Amino acid sequence: MAEYEYGGKNTKMFERLPGYKKIVAWQVASDLNFEISQLVKRFGHGHYELADQMRRSAISVSGNIAEGYCLNTLPNYIRHCNIGRGSLGELGSYLQDCERDKLATGEILDKLVKQYSLATYFLDRLIAALQKKLMEEGQNKNARVKEVSATYMTEADDDIDPRIIFPDAVTFSEYPLSPL
Repeated sequence: MAEYEYGGKNTKMFERLPGYKKIVAWQVASDLNFEISQLVKRFGHGHYELADQMRRSAISVSGNIAEGYCLNTLPNYIRHCNIGRGSLGELGSYLQDCERDKLATGEILDKLVKQYSLATYFLDRLIAALQKKLMEEGQNKNARVKEVSATYMTEADDDIDPRIIFPDAVTFSEYPLSPL
């Protein structure tokens, strides 16, 4: 078992970020954004619009998680996470286009697919946990986000460690991704 190793943890800004920096869904989305940025730098003439759209959708995922968290109410947090989830779906469509156009192949494509799958998995679990918390609070529109560690556990995740630890040899078919 290995914990997720966030690639941006050694930046100067990381220590100054509020509590969302501890949220694995945000970390994975931030790393996905970095990988997308590296990919689109290689795109040649004729793919500038695709590159721009991919950057925008990738940036939106981690950005919406952070914005929702900082708005400090559960309904806003859930809303922004769902917006981020939409951006993640948009990015998935663009990644498929890249694969079909041979703009991403081999190890690079494998890495992107894995990171995309992780981002989808953890964001879906975060949304489910936040929705469950909101239901427990009785749909209180003023329910606040608390600065405490939260698990991504749902009733269907009894086999998953609440510290968001996953096996080194994770295969994504083990974690079916269902639409919300």
